[in-house]
Amino acid sequence: MDSQSPLKRPRTEDDPSALPFTRSKIWYYDGSIVLQAEQTQFRVHASLLSAGSTVFKDMFELARANVDAQVEGCPFVQLYDDKAEDVELVLAALYDRNFYKTQGKDFAQVAAMWRLGKKYEFDELRDDAKRRLECMFPTTLLEFQSRWYTHPHAPTSQIHPYAGLVFEVINLARDTGFLSILPAALYLACSTGVDHRVVQENILVGLPDERGGRIHLSTADKNLCILATSDLLRKQWELSYTWVPEVGRGCGTVQCRIVRDDFRDSLGPIHGMTALNPTSPPLKGRLSPCSRCLSLRNTGWVSGQAALWDQLPSIFNLPSWDEIKKEMLRYAQPVNSSCPSKFFREVSRSQPTHNSNTTFYSRQYNIFLEQPFCSMYSMTLLAQLTDPRRVSRLLKMPHLPS
Repeated sequence: MDSQSPLKRPRTEDDPSALPFTRSKIWYYDGSIVLQAEQTQFRVHASLLSAGSTVFKDMFELARANVDAQVEGCPFVQLYDDKAEDVELVLAALYDRNFYKTQGKDFAQVAAMWRLGKKYEFDELRDDAKRRLECMFPTTLLEFQSRWYTHPHAPTSQIHPYAGLVFEVINLARDTGFLSILPAALYLACSTGVDHRVVQENILVGLPDERGGRIHLSTADKNLCILATSDLLRKQWELSYTWVPEVGRGCGTVQCRIVRDDFRDSLGPIHGMTALNPTSPPLKGRLSPCSRCLSLRNTGWVSGQAALWDQLPSIFNLPSWDEIKKEMLRYAQPVNSSCPSKFFREVSRSQPTHNSNTTFYSRQYNIFLEQPFCSMYSMTLLAQLTDPRRVSRLLKMPHLPS
């Protein structure tokens, strides 16, 4: 591999300006295809990418037929709307034989695996990223408590931690529609400080990222989390502390009533987010409560946490847990909507006259994936996509000159 910059790529009909590009460190001189994301080019082996992605396999078939778009004698493919950093991280993973043997990954790599794994049907990469994210941000209370409280170092075996990780995960989930990890991630975003004032400051000014900058939530999620923090604190008292007035009421002992009053005074008007912490708050001060009141505390704490967890999605304006789990089942199915690969298979069977057909179809594929009905495309409609003007019309894009 080698890297150098800046260079220029050949002029094409799609890109008359021939902007300068940077050669990535992933540049194999015996590579058989050149990819470009943003202004960075990668020379890689088409056979390696084709083995893991049917989308790339079919895209490369088009690229080989297009002799007008080549770099150093290799077919050239422009990847639209993909970040160069994401492409480099995914390619590095594909070339790393020990990639799946290492446990903890950087978030940037996991995010790239999820984004591009979904888009280009790299099933192994996508599934690995999905497993890591769902392990850290589960949909059940017991798993959540185990990951973040009982075994607080467990998440580090999946993704390396840093202050702004939760904010990064929320942004990724929003961008890619990864619904199931949002309730847990949003709750943690509302628990980033010792009290709600620190939490709200963190939400407003952001948290440190891995590069020395700050990661921010979207404006909508900032507003959502600020409102949810107050809501969670209120529900924390209403659901998780319902047992407090009952302490000392049924047992008739003076010491339990004293314990109850001491505990209530210790909470104060402002306290941190402890609603989902499996460790029950201590009921000890000047005196110790009786066994009945301790049992009352334990039972009330557990039932209150379960009730709060059930309400977590609605607090963040998300669908119910049942709907979220249905979405998880959909994601659990192989991505094989077959449409992405059929898209390129159909156009490769035709003989498009457009001089830069590979670049054109790469761009159209990106738009194609955004269609809500993509997974239901019929072969009849796909057959029409062999004509660039029909593609443009169907996807409501201005057609390119022939």
